[in-house]
Amino acid sequence: MTEIRPVDEYTGMATLNHAFYVIGMGEPEGIALPSMTSHTRITATDDKSCLTVTAGSSEWEPVKISFLIYDQEPEPLPGEWTHTETFACTATDAPAGFTTGTDSDDMFQDPMPPEHLFNRPGLEPPYHWKGRLLMAAYEVEEHVLQFWPA
Repeated sequence: MTEIRPVDEYTGMATLNHAFYVIGMGEPEGIALPSMTSHTRITATDDKSCLTVTAGSSEWEPVKISFLIYDQEPEPLPGEWTHTETFACTATDAPAGFTTGTDSDDMFQDPMPPEHLFNRPGLEPPYHWKGRLLMAAYEVEEHVLQFWPA
């Protein structure tokens, strides 16, 4: 079986001002409230253009976050993941935003994720994605979000 490799990716360290973070996929119409259960760690707004991810740790803890973009559905990454969850989302061609809840300050240490990470070159928006959230607690809490075309 051939390994499916990401066509774009970003990994960075983030500091959360709350125990969740928000990914605006271009032009979100509001923010999804964070989940209060351990079974659901990612929620989307009704228009699916804003994702809220609840961390397993408390606020002010560093979190390693990776975004992996694929041309087709990949296998989950190998590892000792404590939580796996699938989701759907929609992006526009407007720049993406990454915040720690309602705080507009950037949560990522430099370098920042690319603003057009969720755009699909050669296609017209909106860009429909399926995704998978993988979480683990290694030296720091680690989140991997895999995205592929819906």
